[in-house]
Amino acid sequence: NLGSINSSPQSLTVFNNELYFNADDGARGLELWKTDGTTTGTSIVANINPGSGSSDPHDLTVFNNELYFSAEDGVNGRELWKYDGLNAPSMVSNINPGNANTYLGDLTLFDNELYFRAKDGFHGTELWKCDGLNAPSMVADIRPGAASSYPQNLLVFNNKLYFSANGGTNGNELWNYDGANSPSMVADIRPGWDGSSPQSLIVFNNELYFNANNGVSEKLWNYDGVNVPSMVGSVSHPLWLTVFNNELYFSGGGPGNGNELWKYDGTNNPSMIASIHSGISPSWLTVFDNELYFSADDATNGYELWNYDGANAPSMVADINPSGSSNPNSLTVFNNELYFGANDGTNGEELWRYSQLTSITYA
Repeated sequence: NLGSINSSPQSLTVFNNELYFNADDGARGLELWKTDGTTTGTSIVANINPGSGSSDPHDLTVFNNELYFSAEDGVNGRELWKYDGLNAPSMVSNINPGNANTYLGDLTLFDNELYFRAKDGFHGTELWKCDGLNAPSMVADIRPGAASSYPQNLLVFNNKLYFSANGGTNGNELWNYDGANSPSMVADIRPGWDGSSPQSLIVFNNELYFNANNGVSEKLWNYDGVNVPSMVGSVSHPLWLTVFNNELYFSGGGPGNGNELWKYDGTNNPSMIASIHSGISPSWLTVFDNELYFSADDATNGYELWNYDGANAPSMVADINPSGSSNPNSLTVFNNELYFGANDGTNGEELWRYSQLTSITYA
């Protein structure tokens, strides 16, 4: 998108040795694009929502050697779509006929099937699955009737699918599904209607870690698959959980430190890496070339791209926007380079890449 208007690349996903993403060229709205890492090799895949309307493809996920995603074609509302890399993208199924919102998202692979949340017009937003051959089907009406359990944050651990959901009695809590029996709630971490709202689920040291609120504050929790989940340390608001160097890294707040970069080795109390800027949370934590990359604000240069090698102090990679924040986001590794969206203050938010062998470049 030429000029200072944002193309806003999002949902970066590698498929068929190319990088696919959601972007707006200023004429066709947010649509599905791809790149091989070169300017001439960057093109729109399809204008799914014709004209200037946006299909806004999200949750790009590779399944059965095809790219699945949620999108709106302007007629059928947000539905499940797929692309085989050759033919035009096609809608998999019209789960909620008409232009109604299906709330479809959180596409996740489990037991050789694709799981996601969706609303069919008869039930609320519930857990669904697709085997790649037959029409998608609802796994269970976790919250019976028109009300929604709204499964989200889907993640596979210990041969089960874990997610947060509201069964209608305990609020939003941690649930799991083994692929055969009915989904069940793991634990009522925050008794009552509010729920603990688990998020940022990740597997580390053969256990499930996540952010949950026990009614006092959001803390780091873990679950071994057998015993009751337990709280880990006292760091508040742990987010962007990422495994690096056999340790668990995340952004969070400690007493007197504000929101900073932290790590946990699985045994000792979590420890803060460095105080980059008290009160500003590092985000988009991503491992690339044996280092941890993220977006952070040092109170001088605004939000820029930073990295940490596991030993020395974190450092800013480049001041992409000298006059403010470039806001790096959607960090994704492709072709041994780091791709992300960023705004240099002149071209709007566009697709960028970084290689440790060269320098940061405008893609």
